[in-house]
Amino acid sequence: MYFSGSSLTTLQQRKPYLYSPDWLCPQCNFAPEDLNHLWTCPYILPDLNPCLTHRSEVIKFRDSCLSSLLSLRSLDTNFQTEFCALDCWNYETPSSSCLWLTRGLLPAHLTTFLKQYFPLSVIYKIISPLLNDFQIELYGEIWLCQNVLFHAWEESQGISAASKLHGPSLKFPTFTTTSSQLHNSSLAT
Repeated sequence: MYFSGSSLTTLQQRKPYLYSPDWLCPQCNFAPEDLNHLWTCPYILPDLNPCLTHRSEVIKFRDSCLSSLLSLRSLDTNFQTEFCALDCWNYETPSSSCLWLTRGLLPAHLTTFLKQYFPLSVIYKIISPLLNDFQIELYGEIWLCQNVLFHAWEESQGISAASKLHGPSLKFPTFTTTSSQLHNSSLAT
């Protein structure tokens, strides 16, 4: 999995002698790494563009949901317009509810909207497998690739699998205020 946001924070809490809390994004070295930064990082590899991949997967998921729902019964164009205007499809910023979908969670406003047209059991029967497919695509296209980059960054910092198994030693001193200057290299440089 990609070590962004809460995962990197967890690593910093569990192994503060290896992961300084003031380290920035290992790709751009400009901002603290969190889930929102993953989609807005200015350093994007040509073959690995998480922003564009995320956008295309959100659109694909939205369109699959819409197509599946419309196959159940005839609905007017207002349904389609309102469905596509829901905040959870806002991948530009992305919205907090879009990030919920990215994490595999259904935003309440999505199910509330759909309950006007379908029973909850039908909503879950249709949306659940599509959400699972969405998660699998994100994992394969983004998280897995980011994991490879994160491990390359760890290696550049001298963090090995063995060092993660052991406690602090003289080789891995507790970080000081200058740790970001000493250990905050990026994959962009």
